[in-house]
Amino acid sequence: MQEKTKKLITWVSLTVAILIAVCAILFAANQKTFGWAFDVAFWVLLCYIGLSLIIWLFYGIISVTKKPKKAGIFAAVVVIVIVAGVVLALGDKMPTDFLLRYETSETAAKLIAIACYITYITVIGALVLMIYSAITKALKK
Repeated sequence: MQEKTKKLITWVSLTVAILIAVCAILFAANQKTFGWAFDVAFWVLLCYIGLSLIIWLFYGIISVTKKPKKAGIFAAVVVIVIVAGVVLALGDKMPTDFLLRYETSETAAKLIAIACYITYITVIGALVLMIYSAITKALKK
């Protein structure tokens, strides 16, 4: 994958994750005023997950043929992030008034929580990797 494509994917992912985080914060701050933020976050998360899976599969298939060890590590990291998101979301209990107000089920709320946790882990991981990359480049010069 070219360097420009990697940077573009990283910045788009970070932008989408920040948008989702802002919507979640607005919704948590005042559910009555910012009720629309729940819907925006939900649909953006679905699109983000779908697009991410398509990109991961596309570049994963390419990297399996070129570098199978790195592709295996990448697949393991993806599975670990998904499992971590599911485990973190299992402990969450949604209030009954929230479920009634937004006419959603406990399952849908869990799926949204899983997607949020996966997004948070991915954003934190991307930030850590960018900081690590910047530090290593600075130390090499």
